[in-house]
Amino acid sequence: MVRRSTWIVLGIFILLVGFAILFQRYQVNKAADTATATPTTPPVLLYNLDGAQADSIKIADKTGKVVDLYHDPTTTKWAIEGLPVDLADTSQIEAVSTQLLGLQVKETIAETLSLAAIGLDTPAYTITLTSSAGSQFVTYVGMQTAIGTGYYVRDGNGQVMIVDKVSLDNILNVLNTPPLLPTATSDVTPIATLSPILPTGLETPTP
Repeated sequence: MVRRSTWIVLGIFILLVGFAILFQRYQVNKAADTATATPTTPPVLLYNLDGAQADSIKIADKTGKVVDLYHDPTTTKWAIEGLPVDLADTSQIEAVSTQLLGLQVKETIAETLSLAAIGLDTPAYTITLTSSAGSQFVTYVGMQTAIGTGYYVRDGNGQVMIVDKVSLDNILNVLNTPPLLPTATSDVTPIATLSPILPTGLETPTP
C-alpha cells in the first residue's frame, strides 16, 4: 500500500514538471513575438543629408537681422561673417549645427493650406543651410501651431511641415545671442543686418 506522503510527493513532482513545460512554452512564444515585432519607424529629419555636415548656416528674420555662420577656409573652424575668426564660440556653433541637422519633422502637411494663415507668406525667419557637399537647403519658418508646441515650416520645394518649437527656438536664438566667446562680447561691433530673404515670388508687404 502506497503511503499518503508518497502520493503528496508524487503530486508535487507532477506539478513541477507541468510548470516547467508551461514556462518553457512561454519563453518560446515570447521569443517568437519579439522576432516578429514591427520595427520602430525611424524619425523623419528636416534635412536628409546622409551623413554630410553643415558647411555654413545663415539665419535671418524678416526685420533684416541676420547671423551667418561658416567654416573658415584657412583654420577650418566655425566663424561668424563680419567678425574675426577667433571671436566665435566654435563649440556653441557646432551645437547649433548638430541641432539643425537633427531637427525632426513632427508632421507633414498633406492638404493645401493658405500660406498667409500659417505665417509663411512672409516668413518670420529664413534658414539657409549649405552642406559640406555643396548642396543648399532653404527653410522658411512661419507661425507657431495652435497648441504652441511646433512651428510651421516650408522647404525649398514648397512642402509644409511642423517641427518642434523648443528645438527650433534654440537654433533661432543665435540671432539674439550670437555664439561669441564670453571674453569677446564687450568688444564686438554689432553684426550688420541684411535684407530679409523671402520665398520666390513673394514681395515685402507695404505698411
